Amino acid sequence: MVFVNENLIQSAVLIACSLVSISKAIKYKSRTWSLLSFFYGCWLIDDVYWMLYALFFDGKTPTLSVLSDLNWYASYVFLYFLIRQVAPPYTRRETRVIPWLAFVFTFSMAAFYMQWGEVLSNLIYANLIGLLLFSVIRRLMDLDDYRDILLLCAVSLFFVAFEYGLWTASCFWREDSLFNPYYWFDALLTLSFPFFIAATAKAVRS
Repeated sequence: MVFVNENLIQSAVLIACSLVSISKAIKYKSRTWSLLSFFYGCWLIDDVYWMLYALFFDGKTPTLSVLSDLNWYASYVFLYFLIRQVAPPYTRRETRVIPWLAFVFTFSMAAFYMQWGEVLSNLIYANLIGLLLFSVIRRLMDLDDYRDILLLCAVSLFFVAFEYGLWTASCFWREDSLFNPYYWFDALLTLSFPFFIAATAKAVRS
């Protein structure tokens, strides 16, 4: 099954990334690396849950999606606080419109996904990812103050883009095949995980 194999590969990548971030968190007694470890850990727990469910229930998806959602919620929360941790305090006071467009995007997509998913979970995702994008875009607009975390912000943006890509693909393609665009975006998502280590290391050293 493509789904199980894809989850095995992603889980292996997440385990490797988790070990690296945990070792750095212990070595440097770093809150930053601990937050990254929690981000990886929550995503890994979810992958293992989906993979085991598919193996034991003939490829079916979990009926208790709330268990998956809770881990994904936590992952986005930890990623948000990771960016807050490595970024200098935001001091600019004037109101800008562009960062707020993040919420326009996430809530628009949530309204679209509600055709297939639960209303509450989509609203929670819209808020959490909107907050993450708001934080990233606001800092990208002030590169003079936040140049040191440019890579982390860029990786976060690509990560969210891949997530929305696979979510959107799953609305239209259901087959367990390599021709399903869902797996293309999920492969890109898997490849993005190691880049968080490089981006975090650069932000910490700066």
